[in-house]
Amino acid sequence: MSLEVKIKKKLKEFTLESELNVETGCTGLMGPSGSGKSITLKCIAGVETADSGRIVLDGKILYDSEKKIDLPPQKRKIGYLFQGYALFPNMTIEENIKTGLRAKGFPKDEIEQKTNDMMKRFHIEELAKRYPRQISGGQKQRTALARMLVCEPEVILMDEPFSALDEYLREQMQDELSNMLAMLDKPAILVSHSSKEVENLCDKKYHIQRGHMERATLL
Repeated sequence: MSLEVKIKKKLKEFTLESELNVETGCTGLMGPSGSGKSITLKCIAGVETADSGRIVLDGKILYDSEKKIDLPPQKRKIGYLFQGYALFPNMTIEENIKTGLRAKGFPKDEIEQKTNDMMKRFHIEELAKRYPRQISGGQKQRTALARMLVCEPEVILMDEPFSALDEYLREQMQDELSNMLAMLDKPAILVSHSSKEVENLCDKKYHIQRGHMERATLL
């Protein structure tokens, strides 16, 4: 499976030009704050719209400015782990995980089964009735991962997934994420400021500076 991205989007201070090819495994995207990393992910996910270009997932066109194709996020089969996790504070952990399944119209019994299976997989079943404010940073990340993966995405996008964690928990969650990505065997993009995170988790990396993207070499 592969993801091909070649897009342009005019931002306030520069024009973002993102061009990358992502295959099975994890690709790192690094660069200073405000360089266009998160906007690139949002355009891939369909949360933002590029001005021009093309995004193709395994031969399926997600966005093509010339052909006037722009699939909505729910039809792109892309999992997006937001910076800060973006859990709904007024929903329990269980309800947070169910949101994507409900949006896609899954039957009630299938929603229950998939949610229970995913909570067991991430060892958070005992947190089902708690709210995000009642759980730790690591538990929030596991919940966000469960919510993302329960809909079986074909591509995984992660925006600074470890930024809210302390150093010990960050290393622990990196190990868990590395094992998860190896098991899923899907294309993934990791946005990070940390060279160490990218070196530990990614097969290749790109560097972006004021909207200009280049392939970089892993150490």
